[in-house]
Amino acid sequence: MSASQENPMSTPPTAEQEYYANTARHYDAAYAADSLLTDIPFYVELAKAQHGTVLEVACGTGRVLLPTAQAGVTIDGLDLSSQFLELLRGKLSHEPAEVQARVSLFEGDMRRFSTGKTYDLLTIPFRPLQHLYLIEDQLAAFRCFHAHLKPGGSLAFNVFYPNYARLQEVGVEKLELEWKDPNDPSITVRRSFLRRSVDRINQFSDGEFIFRSYRGSQLVLEERSSLRMGYYTYPQIRLLLETSGFQVREEYGSFEKEPISVCKEMIFVAVKR
Repeated sequence: MSASQENPMSTPPTAEQEYYANTARHYDAAYAADSLLTDIPFYVELAKAQHGTVLEVACGTGRVLLPTAQAGVTIDGLDLSSQFLELLRGKLSHEPAEVQARVSLFEGDMRRFSTGKTYDLLTIPFRPLQHLYLIEDQLAAFRCFHAHLKPGGSLAFNVFYPNYARLQEVGVEKLELEWKDPNDPSITVRRSFLRRSVDRINQFSDGEFIFRSYRGSQLVLEERSSLRMGYYTYPQIRLLLETSGFQVREEYGSFEKEPISVCKEMIFVAVKR
């Protein structure tokens, strides 16, 4: 693995950075417990089929990046969170030398980053685009993606299909995931989400994730992290792509490649014009 490189543009901590700093230690265990996550084979096969270099934006702790590198693909990773990248470096250090050699990591903001390279494929798995809830930020990010692709290169990403019924659930705490603490199997961690408000005009919601750690029935720790998340409509995504110089090649409604009209997820593969 090459030495990590930082984006030269320094910015103050954002709400997203604070959220990940507070919750990074839970990330891998939480999503290992999520049986609904089926995206890894899709992104790994896409990267293998590209036969070129790949950049994964918002790579986090390497949930998708590591299997991609293990499959023989040269891949760079970019993330806003230094805590996530540190966890990823730790995991990479246990990989064979040939896997480490395929990976370079960069710290930066998806709206304004530069790796100094262009790629055959740029991926954004697991909905990090939902952290962008201002039009100017969305456009800046897509233009930055475009600048980092070679002519004819591909962009692949997924976002939620908006669940409007769930957006009505304001002030209702929902238990989402449960797992054993990897560092202490006597501890069970339960993650809930509480939506506090929804801005239906600007398409974002404010809420917080609540992590409660239990030993048996006794609550031993409660942690809370606030987060604002945007959501997209299908025409909005198409317009962002068109405006930023992309043409849609494939679109799906699930990682089983169902038609996008099933309205489970919105998955796009687009080509740089």
